[in-house]
Amino acid sequence: MYCNNCGKQIDPTHKFCKFCGAKVEKVEHNQETSSQPNSSDQSTSSPKIHTKLWDKFAEIYDSSGEERKKYSDLSSDEVWKLIQRISQNRFEEFIQANKEILNKQPYKVIESLKNLFTWCTSGGYWFWMAEALMQEEKLSKPKNMAMNQLVEEWQRLVGEGYVDATKGMSDELTQAMGIFFEFEKKNVLESSDTVKELPNEFIETMTSYLLLQIIWGYLGGMAEAKYRK
Repeated sequence: MYCNNCGKQIDPTHKFCKFCGAKVEKVEHNQETSSQPNSSDQSTSSPKIHTKLWDKFAEIYDSSGEERKKYSDLSSDEVWKLIQRISQNRFEEFIQANKEILNKQPYKVIESLKNLFTWCTSGGYWFWMAEALMQEEKLSKPKNMAMNQLVEEWQRLVGEGYVDATKGMSDELTQAMGIFFEFEKKNVLESSDTVKELPNEFIETMTSYLLLQIIWGYLGGMAEAKYRK
């Protein structure tokens, strides 16, 4: 299979092209396929990305089965509870702040938006892990960590440590986060005709919420890292 965006050969089981970051479009079996992408159909709207960090992130994010277990085993149960809590609380806050608009959307759209909050938060955490694995040959599993300790450390980073934490992010990391977000957002916004009609002001608000979710997921990884030593 070839990427419709950059034309390079890719694994059809992956969600993103590891060379340019484009969303992998699944082709139905009853559709006519070609061994090479049609250059006239290639999108020029998405930026190209091919960095070691993106490759590592895509490797983790697209993993499944035993490969995914290998990465999951490096995480704690507590950090996934934290990610779930962050995603759920922020989504409920978002729903309340925009209920007049969202009340007009079908249930399927609300579920898609809810999933988007979870994907962005967990994606932020996987970005942290990708970066950590590039810096260390072996990542130790967190130990001696209670849920309340993890939450307190995460809250500290979100509060007083937020500026320092985000300042330390490389251009490569912020670029990769932005591309990941844009493709996830695009996937949801194209999922329904009613979603396409959402006002720009709403989309901008949603964008602000979700970009923050990615950073908060990343900070979840930083909070957990305190207990890896």
